[in-house]
Amino acid sequence: MKLPSDWTADRASGWWVLHHLTHKPCGFRTFLAYDLICNESDARQVVYGHTCDEEADE
Repeated sequence: MKLPSDWTADRASGWWVLHHLTHKPCGFRTFLAYDLICNESDARQVVYGHTCDEEADE
């Protein structure tokens, strides 16, 4: 999966295929790690479903 320019994928500790997704503008980072190839639909749902306002309230 190609991420939008304001997202990064950091390799999860101990895993070479799993990545935590980070939204650079607000600093949101996923707790779960995603396989960006085999689980592309899950990762896409996180990226395109994310809104910064909801994360700022938590």
